[in-house]
Amino acid sequence: LTIGAADFFTEGWCNGVSLGRHKGGYTPFEFDLTDALDTEGRGVVVLRVEDSMENAQQPVGKQWRWYTTTSGIWQTVFVEPRHQSYIAPFRITPDLAANRAIFDVPCVESRDGDELEIVLHHPPEAMRPENQRKRPHRFVVRVGAALGSITENFLRWDHHSPTLYHLDLRLIRDGRVLDEVRSYFGMREITTEAAADGGPAALCLNGRPLYLRGALHQSFYPDGVYTAGDAATLRNDIALAKKAGFDFLRVHIKIDDPLLLYYADTLGMLLMVDFPNFGEGGDTPLGRARFESMMRAAIERDFNHPSIIAWCMFNETWGFGGQVELFKWIEEKKLALPLQTSNIASGGEEKESAPVTADTRKLANANAQKWVAEMWLAAKRLDPTRLIEDMSVVYWEHREYYAHTKTDINSWHFYIDDYQRAREHIEKVARDTYAGSRFNYVPGFEQGSAPLITSEYGGVGALDGDRDISWSFRFLTNALRRQPKLSAYVFTQLHDVEWEYNGFLNYDRTPKEFGYDPTLVNAADVLTVDSAPIRRAAPGERVRVELSSSHYSARTFGDVIGQWRLSGVDGLARVHADLARGSAKIPFTQGRVESAGVVEFALPEDGPMLCKLTIQAVDTNDGKVIAGNYVEYLVTGPEYPPAASENVLRAAPGHWSDAVWSEGGSTREEANAADECHGAGSGFFEWSLPLAGVDWAGARRVRILCEASSRRQDTPQTSLDLFPTTLRVLLNGELVHTAAVPDHPHDTRGVLSYLRGGRGAYGYLTQIVAEGELLRRVREAGDAGHLRLRCEVPPDVPARNGLTLYGPECGRYPVGVTVVLES
Repeated sequence: LTIGAADFFTEGWCNGVSLGRHKGGYTPFEFDLTDALDTEGRGVVVLRVEDSMENAQQPVGKQWRWYTTTSGIWQTVFVEPRHQSYIAPFRITPDLAANRAIFDVPCVESRDGDELEIVLHHPPEAMRPENQRKRPHRFVVRVGAALGSITENFLRWDHHSPTLYHLDLRLIRDGRVLDEVRSYFGMREITTEAAADGGPAALCLNGRPLYLRGALHQSFYPDGVYTAGDAATLRNDIALAKKAGFDFLRVHIKIDDPLLLYYADTLGMLLMVDFPNFGEGGDTPLGRARFESMMRAAIERDFNHPSIIAWCMFNETWGFGGQVELFKWIEEKKLALPLQTSNIASGGEEKESAPVTADTRKLANANAQKWVAEMWLAAKRLDPTRLIEDMSVVYWEHREYYAHTKTDINSWHFYIDDYQRAREHIEKVARDTYAGSRFNYVPGFEQGSAPLITSEYGGVGALDGDRDISWSFRFLTNALRRQPKLSAYVFTQLHDVEWEYNGFLNYDRTPKEFGYDPTLVNAADVLTVDSAPIRRAAPGERVRVELSSSHYSARTFGDVIGQWRLSGVDGLARVHADLARGSAKIPFTQGRVESAGVVEFALPEDGPMLCKLTIQAVDTNDGKVIAGNYVEYLVTGPEYPPAASENVLRAAPGHWSDAVWSEGGSTREEANAADECHGAGSGFFEWSLPLAGVDWAGARRVRILCEASSRRQDTPQTSLDLFPTTLRVLLNGELVHTAAVPDHPHDTRGVLSYLRGGRGAYGYLTQIVAEGELLRRVREAGDAGHLRLRCEVPPDVPARNGLTLYGPECGRYPVGVTVVLES
């Protein structure tokens, strides 16, 4: 009876006969049912699993006061018949230099003369001649003899072409098969390549430089917490990550279901796996012993997965006191964690450690890094084929004992939602990382050639609420891709988890809208800009934008041409497609980040206008676009928004003449500050627009422009969860327009909201025309001095979710509530 994982103490019985006990929550264990079955081979199995509420001395990962705890069986349970002599967990080690696979296959209770047969099946990609499979490769070794190996022209496994070799292992005695195991492996090698200038080394897969584009994968599920509801969910997580441009996942402080690793192997996704930490105060002899036992068992279980290229021993300072200050703030009280172990399944061999409070634990960490270094060395000995990181370092906890010691990876974390501060921070870290630097290392250690990665970053942190991530993902990732010293980044995160809303996907795995394709900055080949995503600019201002190319795909290009175009939308929603354009040959060298020249141009002389600089890199061999990017500019005149002209009337958001909302709305001060007005429930805003100097009688047609959305109380990123409302527009009391407005969206398209310091809210551009008989009625219903414009949500419609009306400096378009009179 094999139990994939049960958290934490497990005791089993079959037909009332004790099967044994097990401690640990992340790795498989088994019970032998043979002697407990009845005469017909049947049995009733009972498992009792206990997970103490005071679990600081257990490996717990994010179950420690963050997300819902697991408690119980959370990985697959199965029964299989097995001979007393059987094949034990084995290793297949690729040796790319010699083109061979080395097999280390121990067998339990084998005898002299037993043989191990290995049958290697070639993948379809290795068919020779075409459409004909090579025969399976068979060889037999004596059990207990030296390591076996197969040498041939193996195809390589990588994340672009995940070629796997399947095999059968058979333990044979006197011509009879005693045990048979089917498995697979991939021929791949993760190495580093020293930098010529003494900087951090580059990551290489199968000898080719990498720039890994990663996401943090918490691997929690709303229907099963640690356990996915079905295998398809695990597969889809990998597939959705690849669709967004990621080729790397950091499985965060969890030893995950082997099915997830299987899909990473078969679909092509590189993984770094974090070992689960113990809880705060758990750094005791007992906590350390449990951690090391779990670490050794996990490496044994997962050694043969080609997708895993790195292990991370510890995350930040979790378990060493690093969470204390954070949880003081979250819980608004000092944490005291008296520690004790469970009475069951311990067999009496474990002793309770003395109670340790979180505060004293924080002061007792003088030897923590010594033990971290010991665990790093133990993992290197267990698995010399992968990169091992000692601790994934959080930069703002840069204290003497909370940085790197010996490590194969030099990582750091940051969460910044301001472009300029993020740019300066990234450049500082890159500047301070060089051979001999002590930056990010504990005393006595220094940077050698370890690759530099940011193993967590984002603009929205765990406690920042339900906010859009599309905006910060673009400018942060763009800034990271400009750094030649960087080898990888890990964005936080792939999906939301419970109260943490910074995922590419919602917790239920439904997608969020970004307003752009994330592969714009998250692909193997990208074109980056040294610029904020948007800024204010004066009419006619000359602009200079520096470009960089980052080329890490396997594709080879001919000459690469950089093409750029400046377009714009003005205050009357008119599109100006070709304000300026140009092109030039740019460098795009494989395996490098390098300067790709400069774009220079002048902005339009007239404002207001929202301008967009679009840049593309084009391969002259086939005319295909390799990469692209864009930057936006709000061109404003001396008076913005401009005053009403003889044929244009503008309704400033905070200058309404009357407003009533059933569930409250913005004050004038709030509307003027945000350049938008909003109301909740049903109600209206009405403006009285003066007609002095306007040829109202001679107007042949009236055109109304506005950007409108419903009104949410919060600011979630745009997704499938729509929040519709009803918009009615009246002129002088005459109904001129009724429409459904689908949502109150928040994402990168709300560029003007972000420029103004908001969260990316925007609306839908509405254009209304009143002419003929309708216009005649509007004239007759008004007075000679004013035009009354009302935007409302009626109280008698089903969709009554408020209204937001955007000014020319808020939302998506440089268009406020505007009335245009056309002769």
